[in-house]
Amino acid sequence: MRVLPDTNIFIDYWEDRNGIADELENIFTEEEIVVCGAVKAELLHGAVSDKHLKSMEAMLDAFEAINPEEEDWQLLGENLYKLRTHGVTVPLADAIIATVAVRNRIAVWTNDHHFKLMQGVLSDLEIRS
Repeated sequence: MRVLPDTNIFIDYWEDRNGIADELENIFTEEEIVVCGAVKAELLHGAVSDKHLKSMEAMLDAFEAINPEEEDWQLLGENLYKLRTHGVTVPLADAIIATVAVRNRIAVWTNDHHFKLMQGVLSDLEIRS
């Protein structure tokens, strides 16, 4: 099963938040992990040094990249419209991640509450937490 980890999953793993790095590592090695540009950009934005940036780039490059295609931008706009008309406001990066996941039939692995909000409107959004 292909899984698209959200930014918070990578951060939890790297920082070993709540002592769960081993558990997350098992999932990283057992599942087919993919990344998208929005997650890469968010993670690289948080780099604290050139060395840290290069290390993150190398790690992220090890995963298959799934990114929006031209027609996905229209789908993203439609999804944002649906969310807005249902009173749901989320960061653009989260909406991009959700749209990429839905379009490619990939589960988003996240602990971010924005995805649960989106799932209430975008019924094809699969979440793994």
